[in-house]
Amino acid sequence: MKKINRLVYFLADYVNFLRISLIVIGITLTITVNLQIRDMVLPIVIAAVSTPFLIFYLLDLIISADFKELTKKVKYEATKYSEVIMLMNRKQEYLYLIEEEMAKKRYYLIATNDGEKTVEKDTVHINNKIRLADNEHKVGFTDIEYIEVKYDENLPEYKRNLFDQRMRSKNYKYKNQLNIINYVSKEVLNGNYRGICNALGGKNE
Repeated sequence: MKKINRLVYFLADYVNFLRISLIVIGITLTITVNLQIRDMVLPIVIAAVSTPFLIFYLLDLIISADFKELTKKVKYEATKYSEVIMLMNRKQEYLYLIEEEMAKKRYYLIATNDGEKTVEKDTVHINNKIRLADNEHKVGFTDIEYIEVKYDENLPEYKRNLFDQRMRSKNYKYKNQLNIINYVSKEVLNGNYRGICNALGGKNE
C-alpha cells in the first residue's frame, strides 16, 4: 500500500506527470502511424490526449483529500504584515559539479498574537474585504486575521514536498490566508471602493 501511495504522489507531481504523459502519447501515436490503422487514428488520438487529463483529475482528488486530512488550519490575530526579500543558499547540479548560489525569495513577515511569522509569499493568499464602519470599528480601521496551514507532524517527506508544491500553486484552497477587513464609510462602500486591494499595511488601533 505504501508503494502505491508513493506512486500516486510521484504521478501527481506536475512535472513528472507531464513528462510521462508526453512519452505515452508519443509512443501511442507512433505505434498508430506505423501500423497504419487509418480508421482508428482519430479515436486513438482523442483517447491518448484526453486520458492523461482524466487520470490527473483523479490524482488531484486523492491529493486534495489527503491534504485536507493531514493538515489543519490555525487562526491568529495579526496586527501588521510586510513583504521582504531574503537571500537563500541554493545548490545546483551540473553533471558532477555542484555549485552554490544566492537566490532571492519573497516572504511576508506577519506579526501575530503568537509572535512574528515568516511565510513564503507564494504560499499566502491575501483576501481583501471591505465592511461598513460601526461603533467598534471606525472608518480607516483595518482588521487582519492570519490562517496558517500546518502539516501533520508525522507527514512523510514525499508528501510534504508535494504539499509544498500545491501551496505554491495558484489554487487558493491549499494556501495560508491573510484575511484583511477594511472598514469604510457608507459613501465609500456605495461608491464601489477599490483602493485597498493591493495595499500592504497594518491594523489601526
